[in-house]
Amino acid sequence: MKRFLACSLLAGCLPIAAGGAAYQQPDPAAIKIQQRAGFAQSMGYPTRKSPQELDETIAKHTAKFKKTGRTGTAQLEAPDPFVFDGVSGTCYTVVIRLGAGAAWDVAGDYLKFDFQRPDTKGSGGPGVVGPGAVASVGCAKATGPITLQMASMLDGDPIGKGPVSLELYSKVLTRAERQRLEEDEARQIAEQQEFARDQAIRDEQAREEREARWAERDREQDAARSRPSSSGGGSSSSSSQGPVSVTIRSQCRQTVPVFYGTKPKFGSGTQSSVSFNSVSSKSFRVGDMMWVTDASGNGLSSVTVGPSTRNIEIDSSCTRIYGR
Repeated sequence: MKRFLACSLLAGCLPIAAGGAAYQQPDPAAIKIQQRAGFAQSMGYPTRKSPQELDETIAKHTAKFKKTGRTGTAQLEAPDPFVFDGVSGTCYTVVIRLGAGAAWDVAGDYLKFDFQRPDTKGSGGPGVVGPGAVASVGCAKATGPITLQMASMLDGDPIGKGPVSLELYSKVLTRAERQRLEEDEARQIAEQQEFARDQAIRDEQAREEREARWAERDREQDAARSRPSSSGGGSSSSSSQGPVSVTIRSQCRQTVPVFYGTKPKFGSGTQSSVSFNSVSSKSFRVGDMMWVTDASGNGLSSVTVGPSTRNIEIDSSCTRIYGR
């Protein structure tokens, strides 16, 4: 499946209060509207595709497949899972077409097709294409029932109205193809393991560098506080307390929920989100905090803005946030 992109400037779309003033309460409806727009844009507005593009997509993804004779129907208002018997060494693709009077609703542009095989589970694509969809469930490694379920990527958003038809295509792997598939999977596992090891090293190096920078910043702040004020007023300089302009970036390949404030979920603050490859500029005050949260609003990782903070970045794990 394609990865999904939401509003690139959500972090800057909702204001954050300065100084000691109370934070503006988040507007969940506004956030969801921008998430919908971002997801649809990221997917390329698939519901706008033409019937010809659907036929071309079906032809491409079933070129070496045959119709199995297994068909089904569903209602978009509450689609039942499509269940069929899978056989080890066989690949499957499901073609979905809108029936008479049927139409996609708002979630059609960011619909997911989740499958469960006896050996694994995942999401199949390429997904919605105009007046239909194509969803691959891959090649079964074990014989048993396979389930395909369509659902919105944003809970509660309607998929559509009316009937759809589903038709199952299959392809039996040759011995050579099975061997190539096994070799490719083994290679992917090795690459993933190597990447995870390298990422762990990079994360540790980044953590050490951040701690060193923050320690240096703390030393500078302590030194600044110990120096007498040139104005004789005894208060800290405006440069250490004034607004700090920070660039926010994300390496996570999906939209990340974030929170501006000291205590996610239960404290006052502003909820928002940041999308993949987005770059936005935001004004903070020294001591302001930004969090990465889970879908329920629980804090996963945070950064506190200092006088020298110029960049905030969400890493590729989608759970950690760093400032520099």
